[in-house]
Amino acid sequence: MVGRKPKANHEASKARTAERIARLADKTKARTTTAVAASKVGLARAVEIGRENVLPELERTGAILKERTRPERLRHDYREYLIKLHAQVLDRHTESLFFVPTKDHVPLKGLTIRGDNRQYGHDYRPSPCSLFAWTLASIDYDLSRLTFVDYGAGKGRVLLLAAEHPFAAIGGIEFAEELHDNAIMNLAQFPRSRMKCRNVECVLDDASALGPPEGESVHYFFNPFAREVFAEVLHNLVVSYRKRPRRLYLILIDPVATDLVDDSGVFMRLELPLPERIKVKLFSPYEIALYRSLA
Repeated sequence: MVGRKPKANHEASKARTAERIARLADKTKARTTTAVAASKVGLARAVEIGRENVLPELERTGAILKERTRPERLRHDYREYLIKLHAQVLDRHTESLFFVPTKDHVPLKGLTIRGDNRQYGHDYRPSPCSLFAWTLASIDYDLSRLTFVDYGAGKGRVLLLAAEHPFAAIGGIEFAEELHDNAIMNLAQFPRSRMKCRNVECVLDDASALGPPEGESVHYFFNPFAREVFAEVLHNLVVSYRKRPRRLYLILIDPVATDLVDDSGVFMRLELPLPERIKVKLFSPYEIALYRSLA
């Protein structure tokens, strides 16, 4: 009997150990079940938050990226960048020469307009100085034989850019009185030492009411008015040319009606020289069309 007692104690100890292990297993199972349940709730909540907040944000971001990478949008954004490049960098030195600043956009609304074509007029925008230089460099002709005419002369920027070249005469036409007054002040204050042509004037009138100069000439249009008025001005040029064939040039920046010029039977389109063509391709925010009369 004495030899069996340790064995009984050993069996009892094993039983107690097994019982503790069983209780521990039950507790672990309960905790695991609770943790799993909690994680399921957390995961469900995370999915819910994702659906409510993350997915809409991802969709919105995707839509923005899709919109901004459309070819039309990329071209628009690049054009806006080039406009700022010219205004803030390339034109700064020339702009500093003007008495009245010419770099800012001016809406026609509120301005005093001469004539009946207000509805066809476009807001004032300054011609980028470099574009003017590139187009003028493409005219392979003696400038001293040409009169330069700027339609929609605005504040006189292009008139004074032209005055730095040896034209026979320079004239601008502006139908907004306030812009015309600014042009007159700029003409009066521009440094004479820079002017190779001092025969410069700007008239206050409707462009469709005036005929072209009788001699050889360059006609500059930075999209100053709608197709309806451009058609009238072009008609005046064609009629004048047919009465007296002569050398005429058209410079169209951001043109609205090149088809009218192509169909006129009077003008042929010129290709810009390679250096200017490359500059325009890379750095011009606007289309440029250059024409010469057949004579």
